[in-house]
Amino acid sequence: MRSLAAGLTFVERQSTRGKIPRCFAIDPTGHFLIAANQDSDSIVVFRISAQTRPIDLDGQTVEVGKPGAVVFVPLETATP
Repeated sequence: MRSLAAGLTFVERQSTRGKIPRCFAIDPTGHFLIAANQDSDSIVVFRISAQTRPIDLDGQTVEVGKPGAVVFVPLETATP
């Protein structure tokens, strides 16, 4: 999807490389899309790039039991 003043526009369709995609999220940097596939017990990482295709498979798949959500949590910086 690309952002336009009037909203979003369709760019392409991409498989999540799993069964029953339950949730997806874009990381805070805007460089990665993470897809959670409920029935194949996997989380798959995609790279978002304006130079190549809009979304490319990053090659990273993590096996987890029935993922239901993808949430990014900010890490606290330790202060002395």
